[in-house]
Amino acid sequence: MRVSRLATVLVIAGAACVTRPGTLDQSLAPGAQWTATIAQENGGTLHGTITFVRTEPVEQARAIFALAGGTPNAVIPWHVHFGVCGNDRMIVGSPANYPPLVLGNNGAINAIAQLPVQLADAQAYVIHLHASPSDIHSVIACAPLVRGEPAAAVAARAP
Repeated sequence: MRVSRLATVLVIAGAACVTRPGTLDQSLAPGAQWTATIAQENGGTLHGTITFVRTEPVEQARAIFALAGGTPNAVIPWHVHFGVCGNDRMIVGSPANYPPLVLGNNGAINAIAQLPVQLADAQAYVIHLHASPSDIHSVIACAPLVRGEPAAAVAARAP
């Protein structure tokens, strides 16, 4: 009897976690990924991709940056938000989880960061790139995170 009550509590607690925004969808294996394509817009020149890959432990994701065309040596704050561009909501996790991007003297960045951020399959996300650390309210780029196949699944189908 005691074991069945404990199992019931764990099942109920687990179900509650899956329905909250930003929690892990347990049906997706490590390696699930989302990619945002940053386009040149509104006179901006920065472009490229930011890809998130779910890792172990499940409370983390690896962010892979491949951006170019920016102002040399610029510092760009960024965050993942719930929602869609133009109707975004709160930041996923703490703003302190997102180290600013520091572009090289060629205006590009190719880097990887391990972040304490969970992305769920059924949630909509966007990436905001901000003008500068002193102008965090100006969004210079907004791009949706698009759910894609894990890299391992794509590689397994290659001839």
